[in-house]
Amino acid sequence: MEKFGLIVWLLPIVFMIHDFEEIIFFKSWIHKNKDYLTEKFPKISKRFLPRMENLSASAFALAVAEEFLLLSLITVGSVLFDNYLLWLAAFMGFFVHLLVHLGQWIILKRYIPAIGTTFLALVYCVYALYKIIFDNVFPISEMVLWTIIGFVLVGANLLFAHKLAEMYDRRNKTVKLGKVKR
Repeated sequence: MEKFGLIVWLLPIVFMIHDFEEIIFFKSWIHKNKDYLTEKFPKISKRFLPRMENLSASAFALAVAEEFLLLSLITVGSVLFDNYLLWLAAFMGFFVHLLVHLGQWIILKRYIPAIGTTFLALVYCVYALYKIIFDNVFPISEMVLWTIIGFVLVGANLLFAHKLAEMYDRRNKTVKLGKVKR
């Protein structure tokens, strides 16, 4: 259980290292790849590019901060209460998130913000999953159930975090407009 404890505590750290790459490079990457994305994926680009282009780096960082805070609370709560099922859901959700980035990279055939740290984070996730399975930390049926729960929770929280970021940007624009009018 010692190694599992380390695995548990590493999740928020690995998450943050991964998301730093996204925070730092996301805005410039969108700007540089807008035409390529629009040409290669017109329907998806029409729906998502305007949202991503209009999202400020600080709003994106706020969304990441919300996710990090939630993940950290889940990690601390799991350790304090010695119940790791919600942590397992978050871990598996993060793992799936990394696999999505891997798929994006393969489909786009070019650098995406997050791919460098995706490979590093996948090393952690593969090792963690190996330890979880071979040390019988959770029964397979619980792992499957909590992976599904994690996928749903991570997806819902991702939507919430992006709405939070959009609200932040709208508020900032309103405040800036208010200052200009005076």
